[in-house]
Amino acid sequence: MKTTFKFFGGLIFLIGLGSCEKDPIETNDSQLLNSADAKGVHNFNNGMLNSYSNEVVLEWNELLSESIDNRMPLPAESKIYAMVTLAMHDALNNVVPKYETYALDNSEVDASDISKKNIHAISDAAVSQAARDMMVQLFPASTAAADTRLSSVLSSIQDSALKDRGINIGKEAAAAVLEKRANDFPLIFQTYIGGTEPGEYRVDYMPFLAANPPIWPANAAYAPNMGELAPFGIESGDQFRDEVPYPLNSSEYVADYNEVKALGCNACPLRTEEQTEIGAFWIESNASSMNRMARALIENRKLDGWEAARLIGLVEMAIIDAYIASFEGKDYFKLWRPVSAIRAGDFDGVDATEGDLTWTSSFFTPPTAEFPSTHAYAGGSAAAVFKSFFNSDHTNLNLTSPYNLPGVERHITSFSQMSYETAISRIYIGYHFRHAVEVGERQGKELGEYVFANNLRELKKI
Repeated sequence: MKTTFKFFGGLIFLIGLGSCEKDPIETNDSQLLNSADAKGVHNFNNGMLNSYSNEVVLEWNELLSESIDNRMPLPAESKIYAMVTLAMHDALNNVVPKYETYALDNSEVDASDISKKNIHAISDAAVSQAARDMMVQLFPASTAAADTRLSSVLSSIQDSALKDRGINIGKEAAAAVLEKRANDFPLIFQTYIGGTEPGEYRVDYMPFLAANPPIWPANAAYAPNMGELAPFGIESGDQFRDEVPYPLNSSEYVADYNEVKALGCNACPLRTEEQTEIGAFWIESNASSMNRMARALIENRKLDGWEAARLIGLVEMAIIDAYIASFEGKDYFKLWRPVSAIRAGDFDGVDATEGDLTWTSSFFTPPTAEFPSTHAYAGGSAAAVFKSFFNSDHTNLNLTSPYNLPGVERHITSFSQMSYETAISRIYIGYHFRHAVEVGERQGKELGEYVFANNLRELKKI
């Protein structure tokens, strides 16, 4: 595959107000529109697809959030989000092929008998069956809720051959995604002693582990080999790795060290109320927060069901690949976290780093290495997908963080603002040095641009 465009976005905060102004993004139509031989595509009717609302797609995405959020480590959660949402996208595009699919081929689909009159029946059945089958397989605890929702949707559809066809399409879409990911290794804790030299990642200073046994076992890192997982939409985990951590004896590292030491600790007196809010607001899973943001945008922009499923599928694909790519970098560099660095600051061979054996991050530091920041990577990737999808950086949303700061809203006027806040939040909670979040955000934006340009593209009409 060939990347058709990239951009190297810097850190931009509060760009513009929500508007319909367009930012030019270079594209290559021959790359974005892939030819297809699907039967019925030549009779493609945008009006017909536009008549299919986003209601059922959003209902299942909301149920997915309710079922899995805060119930597992974030990388595992992001993988489930990606697989479920891609199955829903594939199901719709095997009803009527408008976009490329992820796993279930739609090149032989005959959509000639689909009309505005019957499109809701077959599509609701297809997307619901696909979502239900994926949720039950990937997170069995969601079975009761998924079965109830499926029964409700199917009972509202009159029995017919088209309804049965939709159910079969949904089953096939779920089975195809599961088959494509069948060789994935599990994302689990692995025994990890770590290094002993200054700068090397270690688990001996990780209060997160000590505070949460046995869920977070001692002397273990979470999925340190995740970077070896087959990506969903990029070519390899190291595709965007192009920058290294600062040396410990560099002025840049010392500046980053002192910054996170002053702003990222528990009850840091120098951290402002705004910084504290940003840190807590964005701490939740990217897959969850970006799914919620996508749902708000879908309703705000009045996208149809096909557009809604594609947008969410692309966002979640970019996020899981951001996890894979960032974990590849973490394992490659094996840099210690701030909590380790600051507690060992008097023993790192650098006179300018004053240590503090009692320093603790404002939230318990996760058991993974430091560079690059996964959160910044994933936020940047989602921002790039949103910007590319809407061909604009501008938005106008009030976002919530119901799991961490219920009742608190942040007004988002650009996708770049969202990306910046997501990245910088990791300094304010003591998880990362500034270099890790800046590099992670930039590489994430490059990844998001690549995912959008090379996956789930619109099929060329024939």
